[in-house]
Amino acid sequence: MIILNEKEYAENCLKENVIDSKKPFRTLSILAKYYYNEGYRRKKISKLLIEFMDKNLPCYNFSKTVLEDVVEKIAKNAGKYRLHEINNISVTSTELNTISKINGKVLKRLAFTLLCLAKLGNMRNDKNNGWVNNPVKEVFSLARISCKSTDRYKYLNKLYQDGLLEFPKRLENLSCRVTFINLDGENILSISDFRELGYEYMNYLGENFTRCQECGRLIKNNKYQNRKYCFDCVGYIPKMTKVITCIDCGKEFVVRAKNTKSVRCKECQDKHRKESKRRWKRKRSKSRHTN
Repeated sequence: MIILNEKEYAENCLKENVIDSKKPFRTLSILAKYYYNEGYRRKKISKLLIEFMDKNLPCYNFSKTVLEDVVEKIAKNAGKYRLHEINNISVTSTELNTISKINGKVLKRLAFTLLCLAKLGNMRNDKNNGWVNNPVKEVFSLARISCKSTDRYKYLNKLYQDGLLEFPKRLENLSCRVTFINLDGENILSISDFRELGYEYMNYLGENFTRCQECGRLIKNNKYQNRKYCFDCVGYIPKMTKVITCIDCGKEFVVRAKNTKSVRCKECQDKHRKESKRRWKRKRSKSRHTN
């Protein structure tokens, strides 16, 4: 998922206590930049990230040492990158007119997707100059184009032959530069969600789409015009974690949903284990003296 407004994303993660389970380090990296922007520095940022993981990442206690080493690196580099606050990118009438002249719906969706990615890159970096550095597979996924990996480069080459793309001189570099960015025309489209860029263009053309009422994702509507949710939000979604209240101190803590044994938080469990061990030693020592 491409995140435009990182500040808003970070604030939502902290408010809702959520972390991207598929890419947790992306969430942590954005939080690190957010904390740095708030005036915190390496040691404090590292401490806050560890507390956040301990509370919201189920696998934290199982790989604590490795994760804390990674967090140290993330906290150390927090000030090297800007915290982006981008609400949307605009597509002009001139750019849309250029895309409309391309032969083939697939190529039009691809050109539109590359245009949006290039304009986002320009907003993130003044020196980007229209370059798109996203992996080719990701670009085609965002454009909603299913094809063989070899065909992807054929589509890109067609846009290159039409003068809409440029490629770098180094062959091993798979980036491309969009050449038809034109800010002089009237702003027609405002794109604030980059999850379905191919669908965004098809929706602009008037095809049958709607937005998920839960997450806002653009989805194909059904023939009855009453679809409400995307596949991720519809129906029952099994929980990956659950919250338990410690029987000793009353503190709430997060465990895996399938965990049926934990009744104490980590601190109380450590105390309970030590106390049990002391009782066992006293009992054993008493038994020896009796014998």
